[in-house]
Amino acid sequence: MTRGVGFGILFTLLWPILINGRFHLKNVVCESLDTSYSDFKRCEMKVIGRGVSAFYMIWKFYSVPIDNFELNLSLHKRSNGYRPFLFNQSLDYCYYMRNPQAYPLINMLHKSFLATSNINHSCPYDHNLIIKDFIYKDNDLKDLPIPNGDYMIQIKVATDKKYRACIKVHMKRMD
Repeated sequence: MTRGVGFGILFTLLWPILINGRFHLKNVVCESLDTSYSDFKRCEMKVIGRGVSAFYMIWKFYSVPIDNFELNLSLHKRSNGYRPFLFNQSLDYCYYMRNPQAYPLINMLHKSFLATSNINHSCPYDHNLIIKDFIYKDNDLKDLPIPNGDYMIQIKVATDKKYRACIKVHMKRMD
């Protein structure tokens, strides 16, 4: 099966449960797994209005340039704790940035915060990674085929084949 085709099949099978609801960002947790390599100087979700939250992150690296990033992204649904749901995918981020069409679901998630970050080019990275004033817009993930409920997107980041950080974004999908 070629890259991207699996998502197309999955999307077709899940089409009947598409819900045009909205997401509400609730919380974010950033954890540095190797503080001698990198650390989060800022990682917070601020409520800026009724039902509107803004996400801020500054991830400082102590060893630059970084020419390889491996990501593991997974979506978890809350049901007696958080359970794996819909996808769990690992990818070479540097390859992805050169060929974003190879990962359509990841590209849909990434496009939602591309304009508010400096995580928008391919490797190498010789600067801190910053997300500033990210406010989720209702239409960004409206076609994500999941029912209403509480969810967590977990992003594990590795460089040099060693996990360096784990970022968990908690959100709620509602009609």
